[in-house]
Amino acid sequence: MKYETYIKDTAYGGYGVGTMPDGRVVFIPHTVEGDTVSYRVAEDKKNFTYGELAEVITASDKRGERYCPHLGICGGCTFGHIAAEHQTEIKKNFVLGQLKRAGIAHTEPEVLSADFREFRNRATFRIRDGRIGFFKFKSNDFLPVNDCPVIKRSIVEKAQALASKISGSHTLYVTENEEGMALGKTYASVNGLCGFSGLETEDGVSGLKTILFGTKYGTFHAGFSTFLQGNRYLSGYLQDFVYENSAGKNALELYCGSGFLTLALAMKCERVTAAEIAKESIALARRAELKNVNWMAVSSETLIGRLREKYDMVVVDPPRTGLDKSVTDFIKNSGAKKVVYISCSPDTLARDIKRLSEKYRVAKLTVADMFPGSYHVESAVLLELYN
Repeated sequence: MKYETYIKDTAYGGYGVGTMPDGRVVFIPHTVEGDTVSYRVAEDKKNFTYGELAEVITASDKRGERYCPHLGICGGCTFGHIAAEHQTEIKKNFVLGQLKRAGIAHTEPEVLSADFREFRNRATFRIRDGRIGFFKFKSNDFLPVNDCPVIKRSIVEKAQALASKISGSHTLYVTENEEGMALGKTYASVNGLCGFSGLETEDGVSGLKTILFGTKYGTFHAGFSTFLQGNRYLSGYLQDFVYENSAGKNALELYCGSGFLTLALAMKCERVTAAEIAKESIALARRAELKNVNWMAVSSETLIGRLREKYDMVVVDPPRTGLDKSVTDFIKNSGAKKVVYISCSPDTLARDIKRLSEKYRVAKLTVADMFPGSYHVESAVLLELYN
């Protein structure tokens, strides 16, 4: 049975919000505020439902160009049907909405965005019998593709060259720097490098084990499993945020990865303690040879129990789960005058700032549309100690 509804809002996760005939909320993918659509019930819950879009009856003025033939099918660009400027506005509201619900006062946010075309410097492909592709939306069904407009074209070409030489079902992770040097990781058996600078395969490692990424604050090394900010146009703004808002003699950075943000922090503070649980990331970070940084391969939760120093500022860039309560308790008692918080999750960001709010206020807020085409959003927040 089909129903009709007006889409009144867009929810975090990429679903338009409509209303069932019985008054319950229905979440419908590939829709946006202002659409009138018909839909079928895909999953019926007690207090809400998930719908499957049948037809867009009246299109919202927030819809954008159809830049890819796979929009609405591929599981990647769940926001791809929305015009770029409206995507950014929606994501800003995701962040501000969470802060409002947590009762957190904040400054007017700076909002950053960039062209969606070929913004990705890393990607994970599915390979099926010589072809690259992705999974379909909410499915493990393979969708073959010849191109992807949001991934750097040279990455796609290298993935196609490798895929053509192997059979069966495999996954391929690729990352590439601006000079075109790329690393690939797959558990297939591959003959040759297929245009990659380094490959980790079933047979071991061939070619380079790391490549360099240059930034205005210095160079960092990336390996086959290194976490990278995926937007080649906007990532540098996160370094800028750290640099512009750092001060003091002694700084602490938690969840430092392979030192991307540390490069900027080390230019402003005399001493930096930088911690990351992944030993391979710390090994790569040390290759930057920052003389004023003490790198520590340890979890942030473990490290804070050992620290006895006072810090002028703290920088954190945690995973989507945010900060453990022990970490926010440590920061509150650290005496740090400034805290820079980089977040990829609006809900855990708001939760953690709420925990810190008895000691810190939001002095600056930047919302960055780092992942155009998706519902994901990055935030950079400067917290300052109350006088």
